[in-house]
Amino acid sequence: MNEQQLICLAAAGDDMSIGALARQYAPVVWRLRRQYYVRNFDEDDWLQEGRIAVYRAAKKYQRLRLCSFGAYYRVLLSNQIIDHIRRTQARKRRPEGELLSLDVDDEDTLCKLQTTHISTLDVVHVREQVRTFPTVCSPFEGLVFADLLAGHSPERIALSRHVEVSQVINATDRCRKKMRDLLQAAA
Repeated sequence: MNEQQLICLAAAGDDMSIGALARQYAPVVWRLRRQYYVRNFDEDDWLQEGRIAVYRAAKKYQRLRLCSFGAYYRVLLSNQIIDHIRRTQARKRRPEGELLSLDVDDEDTLCKLQTTHISTLDVVHVREQVRTFPTVCSPFEGLVFADLLAGHSPERIALSRHVEVSQVINATDRCRKKMRDLLQAAA
C-alpha cells in the first residue's frame, strides 16, 4: 500500500493506517522531542501526540499543494507541541506550590518530603538578609518587596502603586533572583 492510500485511510479514521504512518514518521517525533522540552511528557505522550498529529495531518492534507505529507506533518506536529507548551505555561494553569506525586506509598517518605528541618541559626541568618535586602534593590523593587512581605497580591500592589501588573511581576522576579544570589553569597 502506498503512502497516498495510507493517508486516505488515516483521514477516514483507519487505526492501522494511522499506526503505520505514525511508525513511518516516528523520527520526526524524536527530533522534535530533542528540540522541545515538555514538562512531564514521557515517550508514550510524545508517541500519542505523533498519532494525533498524523490523523489531523491526514484529514487536512491536500496533495495538490507543493509540499510533501512529511513536511506538512512535521509543521503540524511542531505547532501542536508549541500550542501544548503555551497552554501549560498559561498562568492560570500553573500550580501554586510544588507538585507532590500521589504515587508515594511509604508514609515515612511522605513525611520526610513534607517536613523541612531548619535550624534557628538559619532562621536568624535569613531574617538578617531580608532586613538588609532593600538596600540591594532599586527603590521600586524595595517597595514591591515590602508589599509582598505584607501579604499583598501583585494585582493589589499594582493598583496601589499605580503601575501595570506586569511591572510588579517583573520586579518580583528580579527580587527573587537578587534574594537567591544574596543568600547564596552569604552562605
